Amino acid sequence: MSKTSYNIIETNSTSSCDGTGKIDRYADGVTITSRRKQKAVLLAEIVEELFPDRRDLRAVDFGCADGAVPVLMLNSKIGERIEKIIGISLLDYNDLPEKKAHEHSRFKRLVTDMDEPIDQLNLDPSSFDFVMATSFFHYLRQPEVAFRCAHQLLKPGGCLLAGMLPRWLLGLRQIGYWGVRPCNNRIQHLLTLDGWRDQAESCGFEEMERRPVQWAGADATAGVELFLRRRRMLRRIATNHLVIYRKTEE
Repeated sequence: MSKTSYNIIETNSTSSCDGTGKIDRYADGVTITSRRKQKAVLLAEIVEELFPDRRDLRAVDFGCADGAVPVLMLNSKIGERIEKIIGISLLDYNDLPEKKAHEHSRFKRLVTDMDEPIDQLNLDPSSFDFVMATSFFHYLRQPEVAFRCAHQLLKPGGCLLAGMLPRWLLGLRQIGYWGVRPCNNRIQHLLTLDGWRDQAESCGFEEMERRPVQWAGADATAGVELFLRRRRMLRRIATNHLVIYRKTEE
């Protein structure tokens, strides 16, 4: 497959393999796991908190995969106040360009490759209210490039909503565990939350909050996780954190 820079997905064909011989569970453009449904609910809640009275919100989703999460958000109550979401799908991680994307009139999906400079996106600088990156930075060879890109895209005071896994869990995912998850050798960085904070601050952000948000992310535990999260009771058992960074004044 030849490398291109940034291309809008237009094909409706599907694929069942991620290029490594492993089955791509999102390839049908229909399957939405409980974990991704929970992400959409969580992000909608946080956007509501951050922008309670703002309309015509504009957002970018780094690592949007097939677009399920942003489309779920657009179809939710908060979606009435979102003007558009631009999704950036990573060609090299489970996001093949021939994969069918979820569709919405206010969602546009682009595809890039991890080897391409993400800061060359043809998007207007300082024009987005928030950037989402719920499973993204630890897969990049140069995550600081993406932090700088997010900073360039955000309006003054805009927010980056980043999903961050603990270092120990990233390490487990690299080697695989208990027959539940195969090894994931695409993970590039095993930083602590403090390490990610330092990198974000070096790129013009300040950390506002670390929110424990997820535990197992399974259908059977979804109701319990929602109950615990909304009561801020996931702190000791959460395996995922949503970190809110705010663009500092230039």
